[in-house]
Amino acid sequence: MDFGLGALAEWYLENLNYGTVTLLMGIESSFIPFPSEVVIPPAAWKAAQIDGGMNVYMVLLFATLGSLLGALVNYVLAYLLGRPIVYSFANSRWGHLCLIDEAKVKKAEAYFDKHGSMATLIGRFIPAIRQLISIPAGLARMNLLKFMSFTFIGAGIWNAVLVGLGYAIAKANPDMTMDQLESTVGLYSAEIGYILIGALGVLAICLFIKYLKKKDKKMKHFGIIGYPLSSSFSQKFFNEKFAKENIDAFYDLHPIEDIEKFRDLVTEIDFCGMNVTIPYKQQVIPFLNSLDDTAEQIGAVNVIKFVRKDGQQTLTGYNTDAIGFENSLKPLLKPWHTKALVLGTGGASKAVAYVLKKNGIDFRFVSRTPKDGQFSYEDINADIMAEYTLIVNCTPLGMYPVDACPDIPYEFITDKHLLYDLIYNPAKTLFLEKGEKQGATIKNGLEMLHGQAVAAWKIWNE
Repeated sequence: MDFGLGALAEWYLENLNYGTVTLLMGIESSFIPFPSEVVIPPAAWKAAQIDGGMNVYMVLLFATLGSLLGALVNYVLAYLLGRPIVYSFANSRWGHLCLIDEAKVKKAEAYFDKHGSMATLIGRFIPAIRQLISIPAGLARMNLLKFMSFTFIGAGIWNAVLVGLGYAIAKANPDMTMDQLESTVGLYSAEIGYILIGALGVLAICLFIKYLKKKDKKMKHFGIIGYPLSSSFSQKFFNEKFAKENIDAFYDLHPIEDIEKFRDLVTEIDFCGMNVTIPYKQQVIPFLNSLDDTAEQIGAVNVIKFVRKDGQQTLTGYNTDAIGFENSLKPLLKPWHTKALVLGTGGASKAVAYVLKKNGIDFRFVSRTPKDGQFSYEDINADIMAEYTLIVNCTPLGMYPVDACPDIPYEFITDKHLLYDLIYNPAKTLFLEKGEKQGATIKNGLEMLHGQAVAAWKIWNE
């Protein structure tokens, strides 16, 4: 007989046993396309013979194990080799020209992590797709146990169809040759394929209707703007909160390269609340309808509340950075922390200055381009370091993955100093590490971020 595979088919028929079934089904499910219709039905046909020496249930088990092993090959290759290539492309100039960046790749991974189980299961029923569905699962680093479980179930269902066909046809037609079996199975498997595709179409329609109903409920949309936005504490914090408290809402990243795109963004999406980060904490103010007293005094915004009434949308700006920073800083203050250096003059530094002033701590900004009353980095010497024992880094220097720090004379830091870095990733920046080596007390910005996020949630729900 000719299965279209020449010598390999002849070898298979001559050596038909559980091991060869497992081997060829492993090949069928890996990156080498190989039709399962030519592997399983002959084994089921042999199991149907009185002296065949094979059990139909064992054929199904070993065929499915082979499918799982082959799928794992694709998964592991994509996991180990494919992901670095995808991320390298996303971070390249060509990736950006194709409108792909790291944030979008992570978003796709998050989607597959959420919906990948069903995609993996259904993909096993579709010819050509069943060999490829393991690749996006590996790229997205889908949970291995979940991947194996849904692959085993999906492959098992499809293999059961082919085993059942081969076995039933052989029992009904004891004198059928292998060539006739191949032709008959091919006909029936094609019809079953059409039925499965039709069922998937019905399922897709049902899911779309469910999506429309969910959309009609107007799931609350929250997010954060900034640039770049490769990661966000707020996204993880709020989405975990929504899941834990069963809140019908989601929080997304919205990297915009120009603040002018803010207007289009808030027109396209019905936000309930938004966070603002570098570099737009000051630039966003002209786009808002009003500011609360604290944000107005600080001159920077990190929280926006959206209110809709009588068809009108009102955007109000708030600053919860000050709340988070103050609550995090105060327990660390000592009597000698009466003067502070604020490194950087961006939006975050405005909230820090507001808190220092509120707590009676004299401060001076340090900038690469100082204005009146500010220090330059070249101005900082031993006397200034001895006088200003609280140092707050409000610059992005040291933020992951860059290992850098503000240019101050760390050798003059003592155990009387308190170094506070608004950066929280990494947990210990080079700025903090150098201060710690000199005996200083150090603190990163994670607690501050947690505090500002809690305060933002209260504002959005007032």
